[in-house]
Amino acid sequence: MDRINGAGTTDIGGGRRGFRDENLGGGVEGTEVTALWANMIQEEIMKVCTEAGLSPSEADWTQLYQAINILLDALFADVEAAFPYATTPEAIAGVLLNKIINPKTLADVLAARIAAGPLDASVATYLNVYPTVLTADNKAIVTPSAGQVVVTPFKWIWRQFKTVDLSALNLAARTFATAASKTYHLRLAFDVNTGVQTLSLKDLASAGYNPSALAEGNVAFDGGYDDTIIARVTTDAGNVPTVKALRNASRLTASAQRTTPVFSSTGAGWVSDTINLDWSRQALVSLDTAGSNVTSEYDSLQGIGISSRTRYSFDYLISGTSPSYYITCPYLIGISA
Repeated sequence: MDRINGAGTTDIGGGRRGFRDENLGGGVEGTEVTALWANMIQEEIMKVCTEAGLSPSEADWTQLYQAINILLDALFADVEAAFPYATTPEAIAGVLLNKIINPKTLADVLAARIAAGPLDASVATYLNVYPTVLTADNKAIVTPSAGQVVVTPFKWIWRQFKTVDLSALNLAARTFATAASKTYHLRLAFDVNTGVQTLSLKDLASAGYNPSALAEGNVAFDGGYDDTIIARVTTDAGNVPTVKALRNASRLTASAQRTTPVFSSTGAGWVSDTINLDWSRQALVSLDTAGSNVTSEYDSLQGIGISSRTRYSFDYLISGTSPSYYITCPYLIGISA
């Protein structure tokens, strides 16, 4: 096919020949419509219609439109035959050779993957995020009674990837018998390979749980990514449990501040504040700000530090140059885990 080539064509831009209107008053003839050009247009259109299997009809003025749709349908049918859509089960199973995933199937696959969680432990290492207990204070609700403790169901987030519901465990799996004069750790775990959550009550005196006879507050028992401590349970001689629930969140933060001085009259040369946390893991502490002493009986500040740090608390110590003056200055510390 080519553009109009009769007498009186005009340049419609870029060297393209086009039609010109007739203007007899101005002595301008219109463009000559040649038989060659008209036949080219006719046969170009007819070629599309006949290739689509349509018979020419002067009564039907939509045949070019029909022909284009017929040819497109045939083209997509060929593509779909060569590259069919994968079903949702095929996509989940990874059977995708020469198959296409449509958006709905892709959404179904993502939902299934998220629900199942990563089965490959190497994948989970890219999600090294601590678990979060989805309660108002990020603590489990553990009810003690004579000789046992019961965990109330709650939801929690494993590795910031999967929401797990403790109600999947029946009452028997959430109830634990205790013995007199014991210390236990109540632990919550998720198996990356099986996708199974478990609750367990660990006896600190058990060689299987504590082979090195570590102290109860030792960092070795702190919560990890897949196995965390949610409470400490202690029993008295009458086997009555006392529960200290511990906070579990992907990011634990707090701050502590002293604004008034403390007089050291013991002759020790230092004073300390005890900061209580009750977290599932030991905290990191940083000094945000510190000011000068606020009384006339001041003492020169010599040191700021922490001691006795566990997941439950730590002592924040401030020391001066002499044993019995106001040696505590205002401070603000940041705490995180």
